[in-house]
Amino acid sequence: MTCIETDYVALVKADGNYSRVVYINGREINITFGISKMETILKENNDKRNKFVKVGRSYILNHFYVFKIEPLKQTMILSDGDKNNIKVTLPKQTLKAYKDAISMKNKKSTKK
Repeated sequence: MTCIETDYVALVKADGNYSRVVYINGREINITFGISKMETILKENNDKRNKFVKVGRSYILNHFYVFKIEPLKQTMILSDGDKNNIKVTLPKQTLKAYKDAISMKNKKSTKK
């Protein structure tokens, strides 16, 4: 059994029938669940904070760590604001869709 410290999870990446959990400090662990099962587990355990979002078919991101999105360079930088940075390469369309979704979410929350 593996205990996942969700506060420090930067992303989860699909790896066939497994998932690779990447912590913001760069540590990685392999989990014997697929990405869909990991998405369910993370949402059930962190539902109130809504910090995990599935991006494309292969990634679940902790959007609290999203620092910079560069659709033209096909990259996203995740950072803890200190010394830990993770660069993720994603398709332009996926990054643009994520950026648009976050913008829409922010617009809705400011209207309330």
